[in-house]
Amino acid sequence: MNTLKRQHFFYMVCGLALVCVLVGLLAPAPVRAGGAQPVLPGGSSIKPGAETPIQMESEIVTMNVRSATEADNMLVRLAPNYYTLQRQPVWFPAVAEVEADFTMMNPTSEAVSMTVWFPLASALGIVEWKLTPGEIVPRIERFRVSVDRKPVDFAVTELPNPKGADRPVLPWANFPVTFPGKKGTVIHVSYTLALQPSISGIEMTLYYVFQTGAGWAGPVGQAELIVDLPYLASTETLAGIPSGSLRMPPYYRPSKRADLPSEVVLEGNQARWAWKDFEPGSDDIFAIWLLQPGQWQELENARAAAEANPEDGQAWLNVASSYYSLSSNGPGFPTIFGPTYLPQGIQAYQTAAELLPERAAPHAGLAFLTLELYMADKNAPPEVIRSVQEEYQIATDLETRSPSMARETGRTRWLLAALKTELETYFANDATATAEWAAWSTQWAKRATDAASLGTASATPTQKPSPPSTPVPTATPAPATADTTGKGQSPVILGAAGVLGLVIAGYLVLKRSRKKKGSV
Repeated sequence: MNTLKRQHFFYMVCGLALVCVLVGLLAPAPVRAGGAQPVLPGGSSIKPGAETPIQMESEIVTMNVRSATEADNMLVRLAPNYYTLQRQPVWFPAVAEVEADFTMMNPTSEAVSMTVWFPLASALGIVEWKLTPGEIVPRIERFRVSVDRKPVDFAVTELPNPKGADRPVLPWANFPVTFPGKKGTVIHVSYTLALQPSISGIEMTLYYVFQTGAGWAGPVGQAELIVDLPYLASTETLAGIPSGSLRMPPYYRPSKRADLPSEVVLEGNQARWAWKDFEPGSDDIFAIWLLQPGQWQELENARAAAEANPEDGQAWLNVASSYYSLSSNGPGFPTIFGPTYLPQGIQAYQTAAELLPERAAPHAGLAFLTLELYMADKNAPPEVIRSVQEEYQIATDLETRSPSMARETGRTRWLLAALKTELETYFANDATATAEWAAWSTQWAKRATDAASLGTASATPTQKPSPPSTPVPTATPAPATADTTGKGQSPVILGAAGVLGLVIAGYLVLKRSRKKKGSV
């Protein structure tokens, strides 16, 4: 009887464990918001309610970008269940506090009274409304307006969507203004807007719509846009968006990059632009990519640690991992900031490989980023391909020799798998090269398997291959954060489930065999 109870207890424990493993495998883990994203508004110019002689002498806009807080998240009204954002206490990475002054001139001798309009939500062709049916349209929040320093009340009117009657209506703030004859009038608006994150979790967009100001008489005498950032304004944190390529939502894997809008002045944490006699057109949308503040802070922490301990190989490996994350969304998919961070990542991996000769991760990362430089045009010189393959072999040797070290460093096996995919992708459209790669990879796979069966790694090259020459980073990488862990736990869960299943199956077989012996 006691034996029977123990057996029942064993079955119950194994069953519960297996159920827990399966639940852990099937249950969705909290992830960065994906799929359809809400259409976050951008900044905008004021719009006249009708044809008017009133001119805009100047438009000066200051956008103060800062990291978002939970309190900021409460500002934006949306449908959280639809957007699968209920698990994200702060689902957008940053907000911009905007202050804009519009100096208006009435050139006539008589006062002109009219309604002035300001869009509170995105209403342009960049919006893919079909991806967000029935959404609660997020809008600009904390909107305030004053005329000649006197606060004025405003109303909010829902107007038809220019994309069609089947799309959500869009809110506009509107308020009355009287422009005295032969005199200037200053309209001041302030508001808070959340910045649109990309699906990759690296970038976000900041955009400002000038075209709504096209209805005023004549050109804008002077337009100035000032962006204050929570980090240094440079090509490491800012990038242009090619004209006509701004689309949202969503950004799946943004890869289009352009130079920053012309005439930019970068000084400290500020970027600013100025135009004279500016005539807003139908396509005048100012848009730039910004690095998410959290990503920049992680990189700065990693650089600082390496700078404080320049002989610490793990610190340099952490710097390299940060550069890797900022450079690539996967084999053949560079990020917006890839051209800036790829060369710095290569150099950081080279330094880590020199300081950590027994670690596989620096060699795998070095090979991956080196080849990533040539993935777009597939024009890597033969010596680069040989270097990449040799680094891959070294990394595989080291990983086979010391699998516990690979688990400790976290990303090694994932890096090796990504590197193999990248090599296969690189050679995919070249029959000769593909055959050569297949032969090489098959030979190397056999070599690694034979080494593993003997319990030792295959002979590591006695002389480390010379890596291809790469540009030197503009700033010396400094400190580092902890080495990034693997991309996910699915392989671990699957392995645990498999082992547990074998244990249960073995127990049942053993039990059945004992029963047969007993019956004989």
